[in-house]
Amino acid sequence: VTKIGGYTFNPSAVEPLGTPATARQITAGASSTNVALTAGVNRISILANGGAIRYAIGSGAQTATTASHFIASGERLDIKLPVDANIAVRLAGATASILEVTELI
Repeated sequence: VTKIGGYTFNPSAVEPLGTPATARQITAGASSTNVALTAGVNRISILANGGAIRYAIGSGAQTATTASHFIASGERLDIKLPVDANIAVRLAGATASILEVTELI
């Protein structure tokens, strides 16, 4: 246990991300594709496969734009979700890409 600036840290404590549940593959195209995630899921792990992708996550239907969040090809991100989460994706470049989504419960 370490104390820094009034905060206590326990490096041996691990926060579990969750148990893998539904797996999804979302094809990123030139326009935005929205997918509703499973109700009750509060975290996801995403991996860009094949090329860079732009994505948007929020409650209800989403639209990914050229200014949305970026995930590079081969990059994995773990994200906490809002209630009634949807994810939208679109290509960030010209290379065909798939966003691999693992819902965590």
